[in-house]
Amino acid sequence: MKHLIFTCTLSIFSLLTMNAQDSMMVKKDMMVKTDSTKSCCTDCYSNIISVGGKYYFNTLKNTRTTLSQNGFLMDQEAFEYQVRLYNLPKVFYYQQLGTLANTNYVSVTGFGLKEDIRFNIIKSSNFVLAPYFELGGGYYRMNIAKGITSNTISSVLGSEVENYFLDNFVLSGDVGLDLGFGFAIDNNRLSIVFNGGYISNVPTEWRMAGSLAFKEKVNMSSPYAGVTVRLEMNCTNCGDKTCCK
Repeated sequence: MKHLIFTCTLSIFSLLTMNAQDSMMVKKDMMVKTDSTKSCCTDCYSNIISVGGKYYFNTLKNTRTTLSQNGFLMDQEAFEYQVRLYNLPKVFYYQQLGTLANTNYVSVTGFGLKEDIRFNIIKSSNFVLAPYFELGGGYYRMNIAKGITSNTISSVLGSEVENYFLDNFVLSGDVGLDLGFGFAIDNNRLSIVFNGGYISNVPTEWRMAGSLAFKEKVNMSSPYAGVTVRLEMNCTNCGDKTCCK
């Protein structure tokens, strides 16, 4: 009789132990599933498309001085237009116009790629505050025209116009600060970011025909101000390392 009671007690204890172990395994499995569906980052967004521009206050000063001494007037201000798709480098177009003076005209245009490193100080879905470094490289061309009597096509066709090109490849870098605000749009965010900073470059000679170098060098040093409109998607995939970083 004692043997029977002992056997029954042992069987009940074994069943209770097995049930407890099964329950713990189920809870653990539920926790793993819950963690796997949880987003790895909060208020994290990844760029879809960004468009913007920069206004350079006083750039190519040494080049403008040389041109002015020879009867060519170029604006001290310049504009740069930028676009970025996803996390690819930014593509930019540079434009610095001139003024027609005594049949002479000159302008500088350029295009290339830029990439930046930003340090987000305020990590919020609404506010943007981030200092940054930006490095870039691009091709720049000086367009020189002589003999233009007025800014009409007929004046060009009816006169002897001389046209020259000077070019170079420029490596540039700048430091700046982003300050902006974001608006939620469905599962995305639209940010308007104002920025300002200072750009400089590695001095390079103006060249003609790709090889004839002149002693005058490109000096793009200038303060600037700009604005960027950025459309971003919300990061919901924990495995997206490019998004949650």
